[in-house]
Amino acid sequence: MALSKLQNLVQKLSESQNVKKVVADFQVLSQDIQSKIGSLSNNDALKTYKEVLQKINTAESDLQKEVNKVISKIKQSASDVEKNLDLYKKKALAQKSKIEKMLKKSSGTTASKKTASVKTKKAAPKKATKRKAAKKSKTK
Repeated sequence: MALSKLQNLVQKLSESQNVKKVVADFQVLSQDIQSKIGSLSNNDALKTYKEVLQKINTAESDLQKEVNKVISKIKQSASDVEKNLDLYKKKALAQKSKIEKMLKKSSGTTASKKTASVKTKKAAPKKATKRKAAKKSKTK
């Protein structure tokens, strides 16, 4: 995952105009040096080397600025994403608690309705069992 992000970053940087300019400058300088290798004296070579080194340093600083801009944008985006995730998490938890309260409340009212309906039902009439009357004995 990190490798793909780095490749994506390198690809975006390579598409930058400053990076393309630096690469083109290196190619031009390389061609110039290759063509003049035989005809340069030590002093000319040293002078050309210093010029090339100066251009490289300038290009490096430009490239570093570009990279720093991209990195700061990435950090800002990551920070924004984390803030949004925290906000969404808080909203989700609030919604969850709200729904739980609603469910408890609705289940509590349905439970009380059930018990109320059970209480209000008339009891089934009991079967009347006849008792045999006890015979009284007559004693005199």
